[in-house]
Amino acid sequence: MKSDRAQPVSRPTPLGPFRYVVVIGCAAAILAASIVAPGDGVPRTMGIETTVYFHLVGYAGLAAALGHAARSADRRTLLLVAAVVTLYGGGIEAVQGPIPYRTMSGADAATNAVGAALGTGAWRLLGRRLGARFDTDDG
Repeated sequence: MKSDRAQPVSRPTPLGPFRYVVVIGCAAAILAASIVAPGDGVPRTMGIETTVYFHLVGYAGLAAALGHAARSADRRTLLLVAAVVTLYGGGIEAVQGPIPYRTMSGADAATNAVGAALGTGAWRLLGRRLGARFDTDDG
């Protein structure tokens, strides 16, 4: 006996490991931008150095990409994503320490953490539309 109910449409999902290509690309771009020699001057936008925006956007993008790759938007997963991205940012700052034309900065590390939090929050808001898994108690 056939049901009159419409069957849900399933979205094709990328092959597992290929979801992480964007994550690796974001992480590599952040690393590359963090170890090259900076230009002569850092422009300011609305009184804030432009690099602050780069940190926020870069680490938010990395966190959102990692959340998407995990195909999950539950709280525990996103806390782990934010922690991993924040640790990556801290590692990047540590790498910059011995480079003569770069400086290690606690303020940059904190900005990276804020970017990671913004990225996981953005992924949590968009995740349902893009087929992410949610815990049953926090969807």
